[in-house]
Amino acid sequence: MKTKPWLTLLIAAGAIMLNGCGGIRPLKVVFISGSNEYFSDISLPAYKAYLERSYQAIEITLLQGDGAYNAKNEFTNLDGLEALDDCDVLLTYTRRMTLPDEQINRIKRYVESGGNVVAIRTASHGYQNYLEFDQEVLGGNYHDHYPGSPEEGGHDALEQRAVKGPPTGPTMRVTVDAEHENHPVLFGVSPFSSRYSLYKVLPLSDDAEVLLHGTITLADGQFTEPVAWTREHQGRRICYITAGGLQDWENATFRRLVANAIFWAGGRELQAPPAAAVESRPKPQGVISLPARTQREAAPGSDRWKASGISKRLPVAGTAILICDMWDQHWCRGASERVDRMVGRMGTVVSKARDAGIQIIHAPSATMAFYAGTPQRLRAQLAPEHPNPTPLDIPDRPLPIDDSDGGCDTDDYTYRAWTRQHPGLEIGAYDVISDDGDEIYNYLREEGITNLIIMGVHTNMCVLNRSFAIKQMTRWGIDCLLVRDLTDTMYDPKDRPFVSHDEGTELVVKHIEKFWCPSIHSADLEEALEHIDLGGGG
Repeated sequence: MKTKPWLTLLIAAGAIMLNGCGGIRPLKVVFISGSNEYFSDISLPAYKAYLERSYQAIEITLLQGDGAYNAKNEFTNLDGLEALDDCDVLLTYTRRMTLPDEQINRIKRYVESGGNVVAIRTASHGYQNYLEFDQEVLGGNYHDHYPGSPEEGGHDALEQRAVKGPPTGPTMRVTVDAEHENHPVLFGVSPFSSRYSLYKVLPLSDDAEVLLHGTITLADGQFTEPVAWTREHQGRRICYITAGGLQDWENATFRRLVANAIFWAGGRELQAPPAAAVESRPKPQGVISLPARTQREAAPGSDRWKASGISKRLPVAGTAILICDMWDQHWCRGASERVDRMVGRMGTVVSKARDAGIQIIHAPSATMAFYAGTPQRLRAQLAPEHPNPTPLDIPDRPLPIDDSDGGCDTDDYTYRAWTRQHPGLEIGAYDVISDDGDEIYNYLREEGITNLIIMGVHTNMCVLNRSFAIKQMTRWGIDCLLVRDLTDTMYDPKDRPFVSHDEGTELVVKHIEKFWCPSIHSADLEEALEHIDLGGGG
């Protein structure tokens, strides 16, 4: 690996981001929140706090829709619109509001006077009595969406508004338009994914510049539509972003995209977000002892194996847990359901390990854009480089199951469904996020970590074969342990060797125990964490 000058520059930019901004008139932004179906009343107040915490020289006024619900279950009143009289940018996130004439006319006057606009998600049909806003202002043509629904709304035991369940439908993969990749709104923005439905918006106005495209995969093929575009029309700057569901606002890249759009629309220089503080983890003393299981061959070449118990002593400071590909959603429904069931138990074990001082590494592959710029992501990226050792010569042997058709036991079509790690797994302050074997190896070496406890999915695929997983790390001399009750295979019982799904997983676990590394049980790990030997040697 080579050094990453782009990363150094990015952090330096954050550290000095607004030196020299003193005396500049703050950018005045008005947020209009009125998308009841998409919980803008949750996402926009949080985003307002994020911007005010992260950027200087910005003043935000948040206007929240209220009043009786209309026939579309949306708001009918919006007080405070006089704030539009001297604002620089209007960010509107509304859905089918029906406003009194006086209020809707204030919004129209702002737009017609050349006011700059950033529109989010449902804003193309944001005002039921101003539907021409879509074509006349945004330059769009919203006429439907592909399958998918946001989270359901409800109330908790205290009758407070609550979010229930995940969004449904195919995951949207968002990519950068090559022709406009240097547009200021895309500064620091890389491809990302969204769990929310893809809007049908074509054709756009002739003066629209498409910045991002969204693609979904359905059983009958792939479909692509614009997801973000800009327009400079009649003296105003406009940016419309059709993503923006509740979970999108947790995505660091999406937050960056919206911030860029606001500053661009307001005619201000784009500002880098502040550099995250990356602190070194505490390194506690102590050793844990736990039983592990391996497989012994009765005689070389006999292919007769027997489980054998061994004892492992692991220094707490020299041990890490790696969580492999525990995504928020998988294309295979059966796989997703098993991950959902596993998350609670895994979270409990990981939390106890973290509290004991064991390093936690999250490796949700192909979702790094979600965590861009966070301390946990930077902790991996900034680890000093260490040369990779000469790999141990360990041959690959065939698996005991047939997963050649993808291994899905619920007969679903393949697509890239994941956007992030499962939200049920906490990411702690000193944790690490990476999906790159070199980054993770650098971090392990720098921290003196030689033992890697691996949990997650899927045992026969990613847990074995990722650049950060069992095969590669074992070949690089890292002592690996598989948590055998916190993993799962991609295996369909209709395939060889025609056993149950759980039996297929056990066969793969035993394969790993034979040829790669021992396994442990999470209950034994918990027990060991409760009895740390503070005086023992490694």
